[in-house]
Amino acid sequence: MGRSMLFVPPRLVLLVLAVTCWLAVPRAGAGDDVPALPPLVSIRDVLADVNAPARRLVTIRGVVTWRGANGLIVQDDSGGIWIDTPAPPGRRGFPQIDSSVLARLTPGLEVEVHGWANRGGYSPNISPVGIRILGERSEPEPRPVDRDRFFSGADDCLRVTVLGVVQGFRDSAEEWLLVLDDCGHRFEATVPKRVLDGPPDSLVDAAVRLVGVGAMRFNTRGEFLSPRVSIVHAADIAVERPAAGSAFDAPMVALQAIAQYSPEPAEGRRIRTQGTVTFAEPSKFLYLQEGTMGVRVETSSSERFSPGDRVEVSGFVDAHRDVAGIVEAVVRRLAADRPLATIRITPEEIVGINMHASYHGSVAAPGDYKGCLVTFPARVVDVQANGPGGVVLLNSGSTSAVAVAQPDAFRILRRMEPGSEVMATGIVREDATDTAEVGRIIALRPFGQLQLLLRSAADVRIVRAPSWWKPHRLAAALAAVAMVAGIASVWVMLLRRQVTRQLAVIEKKLQAEAATEERHRIAREFHDTLEQDLAGISLRLDAAAHRATDERSRHVLEEQRGLLARLQSETHDFLWDLRDPARHDGSLLESLAAQVAYLRSLTTVPIRFDAAGDLPRVPSLVQYQLLRIMREAVNNALKHADAAAIEVRVVSKPDGLCLTVTDDGIGFDVAGRELLDGHFGVRGMRERARRIGATTAIESHSGRGTHVAIIVPTSRLEGATESALSEPTMAAAGAAGDHGLRNVVRNP
Repeated sequence: MGRSMLFVPPRLVLLVLAVTCWLAVPRAGAGDDVPALPPLVSIRDVLADVNAPARRLVTIRGVVTWRGANGLIVQDDSGGIWIDTPAPPGRRGFPQIDSSVLARLTPGLEVEVHGWANRGGYSPNISPVGIRILGERSEPEPRPVDRDRFFSGADDCLRVTVLGVVQGFRDSAEEWLLVLDDCGHRFEATVPKRVLDGPPDSLVDAAVRLVGVGAMRFNTRGEFLSPRVSIVHAADIAVERPAAGSAFDAPMVALQAIAQYSPEPAEGRRIRTQGTVTFAEPSKFLYLQEGTMGVRVETSSSERFSPGDRVEVSGFVDAHRDVAGIVEAVVRRLAADRPLATIRITPEEIVGINMHASYHGSVAAPGDYKGCLVTFPARVVDVQANGPGGVVLLNSGSTSAVAVAQPDAFRILRRMEPGSEVMATGIVREDATDTAEVGRIIALRPFGQLQLLLRSAADVRIVRAPSWWKPHRLAAALAAVAMVAGIASVWVMLLRRQVTRQLAVIEKKLQAEAATEERHRIAREFHDTLEQDLAGISLRLDAAAHRATDERSRHVLEEQRGLLARLQSETHDFLWDLRDPARHDGSLLESLAAQVAYLRSLTTVPIRFDAAGDLPRVPSLVQYQLLRIMREAVNNALKHADAAAIEVRVVSKPDGLCLTVTDDGIGFDVAGRELLDGHFGVRGMRERARRIGATTAIESHSGRGTHVAIIVPTSRLEGATESALSEPTMAAAGAAGDHGLRNVVRNP
């Protein structure tokens, strides 16, 4: 007999197993790719790994002790850590946590978090990949307060118990922000509004014990600023000592007795005092004064008080400044428009009184004047912008003062000119003459510097305007004078140069006129003597030729008469050159050809003339000098070289004009000939060449003839100056050349 059996399809079995496995795996959210869970570590291990070079995946397990809008705090037996939620959307490796899981996360739940350990903003934190709720569990026991740890930020993310006196509170959206003091150490506490019935007025001036989670304040550099504790439950606030009553039920303390010595330790309770308002900023602070004692009172009251109001304040002593003040104060007006006493005292006196008291360890008498309204004469040194407002730098005797002005006042004071003599009125800042270290002050600040708080632009009243001649104006005037002097100097220099140039032109003209007049005088003398004598000799030769009886004598006389006629022609040309040295008949080629033809007629030595290239039209003065140089070179060859043939050649080149005279004579020593007295031919050729900017090259070797080359650059062919032929020495040089010619004529 067989047993009945229940048949289960294999596919159904596989489906049940798949669903069971899916439910057993922790999830961060639907559709997220969750990596494998890393091994479980303690929070202390994560915090100790703060300097790890790279983030790492970790898993921690602990109890939620606090929950906020952007994260939560989890604590285990080893420490507490911040869990950063929700993760930035779309960031790879940081999927969004399931919103249903986030909604259930409240203090008192045990959770398992796996994610990436990061350096964090202040202390290490975890960016979660997944969060699994394990169930409910009691919160860790709070640690008793340890001031060294708490006020250094070491209790971050830990449940702690702290003690303090509530000094005030602020309204901060969904929570109240309490301001507390623990034996001079101020800190803050946040309390959700849902756990209190209305504002915590009754807690002000009460000594309380708070249980909460450390949530330290830090900056964007990750630096600790101040401690803060976050309260979660109403039961976490326990009043150890209730407030003494209303604010103005606090004990009355004279303004001069605030923070004075007491044989009993201060309880940090609220005090009451009275004084006259010297300056007030609504919702920020006001200054009270009584005689030579001034106090800064910080208050959040928006009521407006005017200088001269008599008020009563109730608040807590703050001894964190150089001068004790009152914080978290409430203020009420007792009387209005009372006469305001302004103390007339110089900054030098204030600094001296405080330094004397510091040196002797005594109380400044009659007072330190810090926080007091004072007035004194001073001189404005400078006005400088500083943030939204600015400062007026003052000098009073041997002491300087810095007057701080608010934006509205500085807009008026910034137009004040340095050097103005003023009466300055203001409140001496509390930290103006810091006397914490007497030896350093005496050594480094023998005169000190006063800091003054200006209430308005009227606190700096001009007594006497500065002299118009200020350093910058004087510098500008001197600069203008210097510029005018410089311009005048340049103008004088330019004028002097112009006068010098004009004088040079005038001198050249005078020299040219004098040279012309001298040439004319010489020409007249030659005409009246030599030319007349030659004419007389010519007449006598004519007469002698007619009287000659034999044919031979007549022939000799006629021949001499012909030579004399040529000499008269040369003399006439010489006189014409003296009259007009720039004269030329025809082009350079024609003049050279005519001159060579004339020289041929004077000698039996063959003279060959050759021209190459298209000769340019040269200035008359250049042409004149070239003709004279060529004739001098030919005459020297005829007279001294014993030449059998002479060649004159002129060539036009791209870089200028080249005139050469070559003979096949006996040659001579060029250097030695120029040094001999009485020989002017070579020297005269060089002088004429220099006058037209030409270069002279003379080559001569014994038995191999002489080669004379005159090279005129292109720039000198474009024009010539009258000065080239304006000196009497030119005529002398021409005469020297003609003297050689006359010798040839006389000795054919």
